[in-house]
Amino acid sequence: MMLANSVLIIDDDPTQVAIMKAYFMSLSVAEVKGTSNAAEALSFINKHNQNIDLIVSDLQMPEMDGVEFLRHLSNLRYAGKIAIISGVKSDILEHAARLAKMHSLNFIGQVSKPVTKSALDIVFLKVEHSKLSPKRQDDYFICQNDFSKAMRNDEIEPYYQPKIDVKTGRVIGAEALVRWHKPDVGFVSPEVLIKFAENNGRIEELTFHLFNKTIKSVVEFLQIEPDQVFATNLSPVMAKNLALPDQLLGRIRAHGLKPENFSFEVTENNVLNLDVTTLEVLSRLRILEFDVAIDDFGTGSSNIQTLRDFPYSELKIDRAFVSNATSNVFSEETVRAAVSLSHERGMKIVAEGVEDIETLQFIRNQGIEYAQGYLFSKALSHDDYIDFIKTNLTGFDLEAMLSAA
Repeated sequence: MMLANSVLIIDDDPTQVAIMKAYFMSLSVAEVKGTSNAAEALSFINKHNQNIDLIVSDLQMPEMDGVEFLRHLSNLRYAGKIAIISGVKSDILEHAARLAKMHSLNFIGQVSKPVTKSALDIVFLKVEHSKLSPKRQDDYFICQNDFSKAMRNDEIEPYYQPKIDVKTGRVIGAEALVRWHKPDVGFVSPEVLIKFAENNGRIEELTFHLFNKTIKSVVEFLQIEPDQVFATNLSPVMAKNLALPDQLLGRIRAHGLKPENFSFEVTENNVLNLDVTTLEVLSRLRILEFDVAIDDFGTGSSNIQTLRDFPYSELKIDRAFVSNATSNVFSEETVRAAVSLSHERGMKIVAEGVEDIETLQFIRNQGIEYAQGYLFSKALSHDDYIDFIKTNLTGFDLEAMLSAA
C-alpha cells in the first residue's frame, strides 16, 4: 500500500519535525517537507496543492494555530489527506478532528504526543491496535501492607548499572535502579513498584530509602575508584518539595561525600510542570553541584521547550530508540535530533540500551559521551558492582572491541 508520494509536516518543534521526517522516510515516501509555520505552509500549499498527498499538522503553533489552519486549508479546497499530531488534551484533539471533518477535509486520524511508531502505524498504515499490543500476564498486584513489609524487611534495594565513557572506555559511575525481591514471588516489576509508589503517595519514601542505601554503597565504591558519579531516579512529584535540595545535600555530607559524585534523573512518567517551585528545586540542585538529567528522552512529555525551560545538565536517550538506531530510520533520526538539541544546550548525553558493537559505533559517531547497556553490563548488586569496578579499573578496550567486530 502506497501511503503518499509527498508529505508536508507542520510543527514548530524541530525535534518533532525531524522525527516525523524520519518516520515517513522509513516508509519510502519520495518527498517529505517540514515547516515550523502554518502561514508558510499555506503559501506552499497554495503553490503545490495538487502535489501534496498528505499533511501532518500540530495544533499549538505561534502566529497561526492548527485549528485556524484547518479553516484556511478548507478554503484552499485541499483534496489530499490530513492528520493531526499534538500534545493538547485528548478532548481538544477530538474536537479538532471533528472540525477537520466538518470542513470536508480528508481527515485520516490523530496522534497524541509524544509520538510512538506504533501509534503512527495505526493512523498511517492502518495497523490494528491489537496487533501492536500483545497480551501478557498481569504483573504482581501490590498492596499497602506488601510495600510496608518490604520496606521493614529491607527487601527493596538498588542495583547498579554501569555507565561507560564511549571515548576512553572508563567506567564513570552507575545508575541506581530499584529492585524488589519478594521471597514468595521473586523479583517484582520495577515499573509496577514505582507506579504503585507514585499513585499511593509513597514515592518520596521509596526514593529516600533507595538514596540512603545508595549513599552507603557509594562510600565503598569511591574507595576503589574515586572519580565516579552515581545517579538516582527522581519523580517529578518530588520536585514540588522545596526542602528537597537541602535534604539530599545533608544526607550525603553526613557520610563525608560530595554532590559532584551524585546525579538525579528526572523521570518522564509524569509531566514536569514549569512552575516557580519546580524551577527553584531543580535550579538549587544544580547550584549545589548535583547533575540533573532528563531520563528516557523521547518517550515522555519532553520536547525542545522542556530542554529550554529546565536546568538540565544531562540527557538520557531511551533504549527504545538507541537499540534500534542502526536498523530503523525513525529511531536513528530521533537519536540524531536529541544529540543536536543537547549539544546546542551544552548538555552531556547518555545512550541507554547499548547492546551490540554496531550501536556502540553509531553513538560514538554521533558524539554521544556515555553509554549504558548489556554490551557492558546488566544492573548489578552491591557486591557484584564492586567486582565489576575492580575488574575494569583500566576501562574497556573499545578499539579492540570495535576492530574485532
